[in-house]
Amino acid sequence: MRRTNESEKLLERPLRAFWLGLALLGLVAVMASVVPMGPLAIDERWSEAMRDIEGPLLKDLALFFDALGRGVGRVPLYVAVGLVLVLARRWLSLVCFAVVEVSTSLSSALLKAAVGRPRPPDGLIHPLGSSFPSGHAAYAGATCVALVLTFTAVGPRRRWWSALAAVGIVGMAWSRTYLQVHWLSDVVGGSMLGIGIALVVFGGAARVSASR
Repeated sequence: MRRTNESEKLLERPLRAFWLGLALLGLVAVMASVVPMGPLAIDERWSEAMRDIEGPLLKDLALFFDALGRGVGRVPLYVAVGLVLVLARRWLSLVCFAVVEVSTSLSSALLKAAVGRPRPPDGLIHPLGSSFPSGHAAYAGATCVALVLTFTAVGPRRRWWSALAAVGIVGMAWSRTYLQVHWLSDVVGGSMLGIGIALVVFGGAARVSASR
């Protein structure tokens, strides 16, 4: 029986993932050129809808997501993933995961500085920096995709974990708009940024590794 290498465990069709990731990053670039003009109509309607459903339970849930996307939530995850991959000697996955997380954080910060979009008024919390893209949504998109690609095997079972990852990404994106710290287009752009980077990094690495 042929032994399956690590690149084959990550992605069955790495080139397709790579190009899909690039397409998502291209869409983010297009959005970055549009959003400085002001909130879109859908942004304002979504923001009003979030105000209409405000309540203590939903606020607590949104604040939970907020904590997950900050250092207090990220560091334990980074340490746990790093330890598991080092002990398993999965060096390709470790490098990919680290590159995804660093690249996403850096790209989000650079885009925020370049776009300089004002945040929605009257936020329930007061984060620093500009609005586009959402750093929390970018982190969720990158991390959820990276975790699925790292810890699940190619096959039907991965679809269930991918669905769970999608719930996590949507939940984080929703929480930022519920807390009125991001417009809807900010979290869409942030999610695509994180997912795109994860697909480009893992797809590119798996393709290069398989070709060797």
